[in-house]
Amino acid sequence: MVKQTIPRYIFLSSLAITVVIFVAGLMLGYNLDGLRSADVISELELNELETESYVVEQLFWDSVEGEGCGNVDIRLSIMSQELAELGNNLIAYEQKSLFADEEYQLLARQYFLQEIRAYVLFNSLHDKCNLSQDVILFFFDPEDSESETQGYVLDKVVSHANNTVVVFSINAYFEDNAIDSMELYYNITELPTLIINGDFKQEKYISYSEIKEVLNATFV
Repeated sequence: MVKQTIPRYIFLSSLAITVVIFVAGLMLGYNLDGLRSADVISELELNELETESYVVEQLFWDSVEGEGCGNVDIRLSIMSQELAELGNNLIAYEQKSLFADEEYQLLARQYFLQEIRAYVLFNSLHDKCNLSQDVILFFFDPEDSESETQGYVLDKVVSHANNTVVVFSINAYFEDNAIDSMELYYNITELPTLIINGDFKQEKYISYSEIKEVLNATFV
């Protein structure tokens, strides 16, 4: 039997086609990364502008009436929801990106600082404007399954609470001075940890029904 060999030109052609497809795939992935990055950056900038707009609005009403609390609960709830959506988009960007590390770290830092800024704003207006919303600060470990499960429970709380509960989520292992200060103040030693309405501290996982009990909530 005569052994048949693959002609050299066919082999080289196949190799060339494979290389072209591989490079095209890398370029497509890079371009998609650029689009995802641009989307997240745009959302971050828009959220920052919305926050700044709200702060300026409050300053204006304070200057002319002495207390600018009109629709503050609605505005802050919308701000919180937008931050939650932005966080989900940021996670999706990290999971799908081929070149995520350095750029993701920058975007994540901007996001967490926005969360902290919104949390501080919420707290500063809570008593002044007699806000009715419950505020939950969620410190988590992104590599911990219990933190992940707690996140799903909090998503359920928010979806059922009809804008009566606001959640701010902070990656406890992210390196930033502002995050370090919050962890020091609240003495975060276990993860996940929830700080509810600034005074109730729950270390480790807490169920949906237990959260409702702490909040004295009436939603289903």
